Amino acid sequence: MNPSIADQLRLSLGNYLPLLLGAIAILLVGLVLALLVKAGIRKALTLLRLDERLNQQTATPIQFSAIAAATGFWFIILLTLLAMFSTLRFDALYLPFSSLASEVMLYLPRIFLAGVLALIAWVLAIVLKLAINKLTAATLLDEKLSESAGVRPIGLILGDVVFWLVLLLFLPAIVSALQIEGLTAPLTDLTQRFTATLPNIFAAAVIGFAGWLLAKVLRGLTTNLLAAAGADGLGLRLGLPADIRVSRLVGTLVFIFVIIPTIIAALDALRIAAISDPAVGMLAQFMAAVPNIFAAALILLVAWLVGRAVSSLLARLLDNLGFDRLPERLGLRVCTDAQDGCHRYRPSELAGRLAWFFILLFASVEAANRLDFTGVRDLLVVFIDFGADVLLGSVILIVGYWLAELVARAIVQANAQNVVPARIARIAILALVLAMGLRAMGIADDIINLGFGLILGAVAVAIALAFGLGGREAAGKLAQRWVDKYLGGKD
Repeated sequence: MNPSIADQLRLSLGNYLPLLLGAIAILLVGLVLALLVKAGIRKALTLLRLDERLNQQTATPIQFSAIAAATGFWFIILLTLLAMFSTLRFDALYLPFSSLASEVMLYLPRIFLAGVLALIAWVLAIVLKLAINKLTAATLLDEKLSESAGVRPIGLILGDVVFWLVLLLFLPAIVSALQIEGLTAPLTDLTQRFTATLPNIFAAAVIGFAGWLLAKVLRGLTTNLLAAAGADGLGLRLGLPADIRVSRLVGTLVFIFVIIPTIIAALDALRIAAISDPAVGMLAQFMAAVPNIFAAALILLVAWLVGRAVSSLLARLLDNLGFDRLPERLGLRVCTDAQDGCHRYRPSELAGRLAWFFILLFASVEAANRLDFTGVRDLLVVFIDFGADVLLGSVILIVGYWLAELVARAIVQANAQNVVPARIARIAILALVLAMGLRAMGIADDIINLGFGLILGAVAVAIALAFGLGGREAAGKLAQRWVDKYLGGKD
């Protein structure tokens, strides 16, 4: 080895070795210091129960103390690396780390100020939340409202709202302290807009709460008064099911009629056109339709009561007139209670129920007209017309059946040997009456006309053939006589 090179290497190592040892010492001291800072921060924040208190307001647990300790650790490591590279005179590494450290040191006051503001916001939010919770718990308002509304305690809800509201109001100041221009302006504008709507939101909440409370009180008063007045018994006497209580039904209607204007007023108080205008318009249309709905319901109720009374009176009147014995007189088979699976309905009862049904149909047409349900009204009118046709056709069939039986009985009584002619007459009358009844019902008019015409044509052809084939010899003799007479006169 060249002595001069060895001397230069020894000289270089002798000059650089203290720097290297100093860098290693700085690294070891910095690493130990970083570990101590990390452990100290974590221990201090654990004693303050920072994680426990902050995680009360978050859905997912976050280790805030670990994040803070790691931040302190890497900050010390960054300074250590900067000092180590400076000692080793590694300008290629020192300059980037120096720039990074300068940026971090520049942001330290901002981060500190933002942290102080965040701490103040958090403490203030916690204090206000606890105050609201204790206030609502002390007045027993929390328990009463929670039981009535069927939700979690109202005090907790209000406390959470106030907590996040305070943090939201402090958020622009925190971001501004960090001097993040890209977020400061939008956040400030958003917060200002939200703050401007807070009075409207508060007014809407007060209106909604007051209206809900008033509606609830009126519902309870109405229900209790009607129950005490015997309205539930009246409903049972009118034939309503036992599980439908008139007092509770009317109380619910009162609640709806109070809460709907309350919702309209609350939405109008928000002054958010995109939300309030469609909702208010829809609810206003509903309130405008309430008189028609009430009138339609009243029409149906009166029709139901009148139909029930008319049904009972008509059934009694027809029973006294002997209408129940009419099927036996017509020769129809009558269902009796002794037969298996037979539920007896007297003809008078059926007539009464039919009258009740048509009364309700007419009332439904008027109710649909009040509600401007033209499609339902037209459908009911068509059904009523068809029902009238069916009723007329049924009467024709019953009368025709009675006439067929009467004619057949008269033919048999005139001559006991006329059983076959009696049956033929009975079948002919029934066929004619069936065609008339179906035509009156409007069921397949063309088919009935064609079938009836074909039957009459077939009967006429059969008669013609019978007379033609049966009188062939007589017709031949008569024709021969005419020929002989003609020829004899000619001679």
